Amino acid sequence: MRLMFFLSGEHPTLPEAEVRGAIKAEGGAYELVEKLDQVLVLDTEVRPSKIAERLAMCREVCLHLCTANADEILEAVGSSDLPDLLDVRKTFAVRVERVKTHCPELERARLERELADLLLSEFRLRIDLESPETELVGILTDGKCVVGLKLCETARKSVRLRRPSARAAFHPSTLPPVLARCMVNLARTPRNGTLCDPFCGVGGILVEAGLIGARVVGFDIDPRMVEGARKNLEFYDVRNFEVSLGDARRLPEMEVDAVVTDPPFGVQASTGGVRLEELLRESLPSISRILRRKGMACLGVPSGVNLEELAEDSGLNLVEVHEQYVHKSLTRKICTLKKP
Repeated sequence: MRLMFFLSGEHPTLPEAEVRGAIKAEGGAYELVEKLDQVLVLDTEVRPSKIAERLAMCREVCLHLCTANADEILEAVGSSDLPDLLDVRKTFAVRVERVKTHCPELERARLERELADLLLSEFRLRIDLESPETELVGILTDGKCVVGLKLCETARKSVRLRRPSARAAFHPSTLPPVLARCMVNLARTPRNGTLCDPFCGVGGILVEAGLIGARVVGFDIDPRMVEGARKNLEFYDVRNFEVSLGDARRLPEMEVDAVVTDPPFGVQASTGGVRLEELLRESLPSISRILRRKGMACLGVPSGVNLEELAEDSGLNLVEVHEQYVHKSLTRKICTLKKP
């Protein structure tokens, strides 16, 4: 199935990487068809709904019909597979979105009308602009219009509702839920696998992993954080979890499918009096030990930390790095590691 992902655009590389990670987490493969600004088109056999319900940095998933230059859109839609896919018993609408300022020569409302007129001339369709059962989506980007039939929205809206201030327990160092969910996907966390966060804090990462169906295990050296994580997991009705006092440098004997964590930077969250680099140097071998063979880890660290060198010393290979600006004194690196 050729799928079209309408990405959020909040980061230059993370949304695309999250889609790829989510497909891998569901045990699937993909082939790249097209990559445009905020639009990713992939061939994959994974069920669209299974991918969509994991994603936080993607708005919606569509069945890709065609990609055309600005002056060829109507012809491309008319010659696409759309006639074979339309169910005339369902209500219909056309929606055109513009990414940033792409294709300024095209008026969205006019293009929507022209596409609707094209379809109405060929099919007896019932139009419903409020809550259509079928929606033709056109995305204007990079001088082209990418067109697809909407299949499903992603988990983005529900994930954003779990903002830190809305949780049962709050701590200022916790990750935004969209980034936490993205990191869970970057680590290819299996739906029925086990994820560990060895610096769990109040459990933001554990919540996001638990809500996709993973068993979650968390440790923290601060009993207040452990209690906060327990409250948040119960608040969001995550039941398959275990959180306890523990030191990331000396994790208990266990095997997990993924490790996702945002270690304390020593500003809003304490490193226990240990320099961050030293804390990571002593923690990564412990993380590597509990990670199953070919398992993935995703860590957030300040940009000045040479995680590649630290990871290699621990038997982990750096797979990808994404830089995220937080504020003028902090740029975070989101790093994905793999155990050979």
